[in-house]
Amino acid sequence: MDSFQLGNKFSNTFLTDLVSISLIVFIFAWFSSYVQQRSTELLQGRTAAEIQQMVATLAASNSAQLQAFTTSLWHFVIFFIIGVIVLSIASLLLFSYSRARIWNYLQGKSVGKKYWRWNLLNLSLIIPFIFFLLILLLVRITVTLLLNLIPKIIPVFYITHSNLMENIRIIVDAAAMLYVVIVFIIILFSIYASFAKTYRVWDSIGMGFSTFKKHWKKILLLALFATIIAFVITLILLPIKKLLIFHFFLSTLLNLVLAAFFLSWLRLYVYNVILHGSQ
Repeated sequence: MDSFQLGNKFSNTFLTDLVSISLIVFIFAWFSSYVQQRSTELLQGRTAAEIQQMVATLAASNSAQLQAFTTSLWHFVIFFIIGVIVLSIASLLLFSYSRARIWNYLQGKSVGKKYWRWNLLNLSLIIPFIFFLLILLLVRITVTLLLNLIPKIIPVFYITHSNLMENIRIIVDAAAMLYVVIVFIIILFSIYASFAKTYRVWDSIGMGFSTFKKHWKKILLLALFATIIAFVITLILLPIKKLLIFHFFLSTLLNLVLAAFFLSWLRLYVYNVILHGSQ
């Protein structure tokens, strides 16, 4: 039960997570909404076939209108590309700074002048992230194959209780995916903790996987416990989520608060129990 005793470290890291992640999510949501609005104004709800027909008609009859349309479309495409690049860079800088702030705070240090190296670390993590996605895909395929055996083993029960069995399939599949994601997050926390001490990118990445190799039993059990906690919280708050299904801002904010709360709790538990061995 000590893992649920929250204090100043939790509140500080929770707020840092909540503010940084919320800014990134809502900025991209605003950009997506703005792009969709501009796209609607420009294309006026036309399908791809209708746009091709319009371009062909304008090319044959009105070159001035065609030039105006293609210019507007080109400006829209340039705006979209530049917007994605700028927001991606800004998100990387903000996310890296928030990670530097959190992990230096946990170790009793200030961010310092080496902050820029956190950007390099997060960019380097793209490589292990790709391998993680492959593992996630492999797990998804394996779970799907195993679940497909159920109708063959108990065909009558499966047919007569099809809704129940389909819900079970969805829950098992989601739980397996979440479990693998949490394991990766724990390894990521180990990498961040090591990097805050050494500021060596590849040494820290190697240390993160070495920590998993050393404490794999404890990490896998923690991931299982965290998966159960996440599902329990989801079930408890399911009625509230249903009420907010048509309120994008409130629904998204609730999900962000829950995600920040869960990540902050998991981070502190990993830092105190696995990385330092304290109980």
